[in-house]
Amino acid sequence: MILLEGANGQGKSNLLEAAYLLAIAKSNRASMDREMVRSEARIGPQPHAQILAHLTLADGDVRLQVDFSPSGNSGNPHSEAETATSEAAVFHKSFRVNGVGRRASSVVGVLNAVMFGAEDLELVYGTPSIRRRYLDILISQLDDRYLRSLQRYHKILAQRNHLLKRIRHRSASPDELQFWDVELIAEASFIIEQRANTLASLNDIVAPLHSELAGADDMLELVYRPSIDIPQEVTVDVAAEILTEGLADERSREIAQGFTILGPHRDDVEPQIAGMQASAYASRGQVRTVVLAMKLAEAEHLKRRRGQEPVLLLDDVLSELDSGRRNLVLDKAATYQQCFITTAEPDIIRPERLSQMHRFDVKLGSVKAISITD
Repeated sequence: MILLEGANGQGKSNLLEAAYLLAIAKSNRASMDREMVRSEARIGPQPHAQILAHLTLADGDVRLQVDFSPSGNSGNPHSEAETATSEAAVFHKSFRVNGVGRRASSVVGVLNAVMFGAEDLELVYGTPSIRRRYLDILISQLDDRYLRSLQRYHKILAQRNHLLKRIRHRSASPDELQFWDVELIAEASFIIEQRANTLASLNDIVAPLHSELAGADDMLELVYRPSIDIPQEVTVDVAAEILTEGLADERSREIAQGFTILGPHRDDVEPQIAGMQASAYASRGQVRTVVLAMKLAEAEHLKRRRGQEPVLLLDDVLSELDSGRRNLVLDKAATYQQCFITTAEPDIIRPERLSQMHRFDVKLGSVKAISITD
């Protein structure tokens, strides 16, 4: 277990963000790539940043890297205008696996990782899109077909929505929807099946985890709320049939509103404690326990499906927990071969547990090992 210590704002979270980016090919926090590149690296004749990792996996060693480079850089070190342009430039990511260039989508799943940060409380409090992303990241790390299907679905959805707007403005015929309906249903039915199956597996794991962390028998359940009514055990064919009927029934309303009403883009996952919505009834402490259980269940699901453990990335997970829950979380984390934990308060960890950790001090972006005598 690796403990990253240091005051707030020193770069501990950035290290975890970098590791997680290698796993899912995008940042868990930044909305633009340039936000991940520190300002010193965005200026100068050759603005550039890189994240590089050497992985030891069950099937061999892997060198995984991502490079950030701006577009339109002339490389003139004496140009003030060029420096200003570099500072404001759009940065693009490029990936390599063992030195060979790869698309971002084909990098996802090479390294499995599970990230917990303060922003993850939005898995309960936030919008459905945040909970969909939780599911999509998990499934995509296991199945590249799912990621490709999800990407195709959103492209089809954009085309279909554009056509619905044109039909509403009488510049296209409703008959043109037939092609996009077939395309949409093919991808949507697969996504729905995968989400339903994954949640069924997660619920077998998350309920006992939550009971242990909460110290109570109140069962946590992740309830799938798709935009269509589906049976508890759904197949691709059943989902396709139900979605076909639903789209036909909603045709007039979709044309009137100019966008697609049904489909995986409208799905939600509702965390419930003892049958009640956690977002409405749970305290902040209970919500934190819910999210921790969801993240640990995600890690266990990855371990069972892949046959190897993911990397756990726990960002400031300990600060708001009482000592009992703190020790439970550390006990769970210790069962994984590699876990990174950040904290600004190492003193809240028991000395006997600290002695078993590899400790590093993070200060102004630099990392230094802490020896036993420090």
